[in-house]
Amino acid sequence: MNKLMAIVTTFFAASAMILGNASASAQTNVQQLALEAPDGNRITGFIYQNIKTEKDAPLAILMHGMTGSSLGWLAHDHGSYTDLITKDLIGRGYRVVALDARSHGARKDDMKPLERLKNLRSGKPEPYLAMIEGTLNDYDVLLAKVNSKFGPPKHILAAGYSMGAQMAVLFAAKHKEVTHIVTMVPPAAQSAKVVAPINHASKVHARWLLITASKDQFSSKADNDALAKAGGEKLTRVEFDSKHRLPRGYVDAVIDWIASIGPRNQTQIQ
Repeated sequence: MNKLMAIVTTFFAASAMILGNASASAQTNVQQLALEAPDGNRITGFIYQNIKTEKDAPLAILMHGMTGSSLGWLAHDHGSYTDLITKDLIGRGYRVVALDARSHGARKDDMKPLERLKNLRSGKPEPYLAMIEGTLNDYDVLLAKVNSKFGPPKHILAAGYSMGAQMAVLFAAKHKEVTHIVTMVPPAAQSAKVVAPINHASKVHARWLLITASKDQFSSKADNDALAKAGGEKLTRVEFDSKHRLPRGYVDAVIDWIASIGPRNQTQIQ
């Protein structure tokens, strides 16, 4: 436990350095989340909000990709530009929360994420499924914690990149209170059908923005087309001519869509 808490302390010291003076000038506050899962696993992450964020503010749950961490939603030099999405959400009055997926960030363990993926592809899915399903259970704990502290938000956005997009689909399918989702290049994950997005898409009732890449190494055109079709009329799809790493322009598509959904056409916090 002492080793874990040292990792957590380092994690949030790093986040403070990343935010730097920008956080203070924007009157924002990042706080450590350290929760315990029902199986005893330690859950780490952060909650990020403006000092003007209302108690019943809309909630954004952000889910990172494989080999990443929750810090990717804060780091200004992150290759996926996800910090720009976080900044926009804060400006719109959202309360933003993010967790480290199991085996990631401050939760690294004795098996690396890519090793779990390699095992999956060689017919040994258990470590990979434990990572995905365990993390989804952690998001259940997170949502219950937020509800108990601030009250159930009327508007919940789940957003994820890559593996995080995969989990956002599964999370929204499980939680009907999720009102909107943004999924950026979700992998097809056909080797693990029980957690493949296509097998949960029809259960998603939230309005949905799906960002796909025409040359995605982890989801073919047929996979993306099938997922978009399964999403039905509630789904809006935007495709970029890129590989799995999207160009900077995708952020504008996400921000424009978030602006269009409200809630209540919120005026940005200055």
